[in-house]
Amino acid sequence: MPSLPGSSAGTACFVTNVRVAFGDCDPANIVYFPNFYRWLDQATHDLCEAAGFELIAVRRDRQWVGFPLAEAGARFHRPATINDLLRIETRVKEWRPKMFLLEHRILRDEVLLVEGWQTRFIGVHRAEQGGRLAALPLPPEFIAAVNRVIG
Repeated sequence: MPSLPGSSAGTACFVTNVRVAFGDCDPANIVYFPNFYRWLDQATHDLCEAAGFELIAVRRDRQWVGFPLAEAGARFHRPATINDLLRIETRVKEWRPKMFLLEHRILRDEVLLVEGWQTRFIGVHRAEQGGRLAALPLPPEFIAAVNRVIG
């Protein structure tokens, strides 16, 4: 998913804030790129938690593995550095029967630093398939709750 044509700054989104720490940066004092992926993952889990689907609870109560990644990517526009306050905007780009496609924007002030995307699913272990990881059809209550949180 190389481009995010539906992305726009004015649309409703879920926001996660991050402050860049010393340990997030490389010797040149810029954020080491895998940390952006870590923050996108955290933003997704924060969104699911805000919608009432916290990871530990869904593992315990619903026997879900969680929200595994099927695909992820990013386009890096500008660097970030120590003490930067970052805003991560998360939107659901598309709901599919067993997958949901997310788009993320990481900004410092109003400057776009990173565009990211993820394809995720609700993972379950299928006992009848030897415990194999499988995608659960997305429950309507999950979709509705996430849509409510995003606005």
